[in-house]
Amino acid sequence: MFKMVVATVCLMGLSGGLGAQVVESTASYSEIPEEIVIKSEAEDKLRTARPPLKIKTDDFETIRKSLDPDRDLFLFESGDFLSLSRNYPEKLLSSQIIQPWRVGFSDKTVIVFYPRRKLEETFNKNFTEKTAKDIQWTLSVTDEEGKIFHKYSGSGLPPEIINWTGENDQREWLKAGHNYAQVYVFVDELGVPKTVIGDIIKFTAIVFQKGSKLNISLDSVAVFGPTKSMKTVEKTQGEVMLSATADLIKRRYYNVPVKVEVYAQTRDLGELQAEQIRNFLKKALMTGETVIASEGFEESFAQQRIDIALMNK
Repeated sequence: MFKMVVATVCLMGLSGGLGAQVVESTASYSEIPEEIVIKSEAEDKLRTARPPLKIKTDDFETIRKSLDPDRDLFLFESGDFLSLSRNYPEKLLSSQIIQPWRVGFSDKTVIVFYPRRKLEETFNKNFTEKTAKDIQWTLSVTDEEGKIFHKYSGSGLPPEIINWTGENDQREWLKAGHNYAQVYVFVDELGVPKTVIGDIIKFTAIVFQKGSKLNISLDSVAVFGPTKSMKTVEKTQGEVMLSATADLIKRRYYNVPVKVEVYAQTRDLGELQAEQIRNFLKKALMTGETVIASEGFEESFAQQRIDIALMNK
């Protein structure tokens, strides 16, 4: 048997001597070598299956058009309305017609307080008649100078709701355009008081009955600008306020005598502003010359206002 000889040459010594060593292999040409296995890390497999065939269909294709809404119905308008709006557009936009979507006044002012809710928020717990029997509470409405304008007080569980008309015990009413604060004071069973400031109360208009007159008090800032000195009615808010006043008169007090009083920086300015309001209401109400009267007065800036009185009783 022929054997393969492998020669290994080694470099020996420093003098350049050359030595050789022969090593015989144990493998022969007639032997079968070990199998070589090549492995791959990829996990993909060869696939022969076809993907499913996906075809989108509409089950309602044949009746789809009949399911759509009839858009002509949305665009339909009454023939009478079309005739009125096209032939008489000025009637619909006239200030003489009541427009329900406009800001309106009620002929009775109601201010709502929630003392029980404020008590529970202050102590962060719920109260019953039993647990609140030793509680003392007061609710004060103070003006811009910090003076008490009106006051409620009691012991035990406070009422859930207090309705107030805006009139105090001295028969005085809130003034339009002025700020009023809600001040709550709660004293617990140990005698420890807690003071809480509520929301600010401010009206640009307030309506109240006083004697034989229904008074509509308006904030001069809203009608004649921040300085209260404009000689014409302010467009954005002033005309809205006067239109709401006219709507209230149309609904409940038409043809009732009206008196316009304007308190301004000077008497002449008050007379001019009162005349502007009179002309606006006269046009909106379509009344005669004698139904609406006007007068101007001189007053300090803080007390300047507009009072419209209806002689309804």
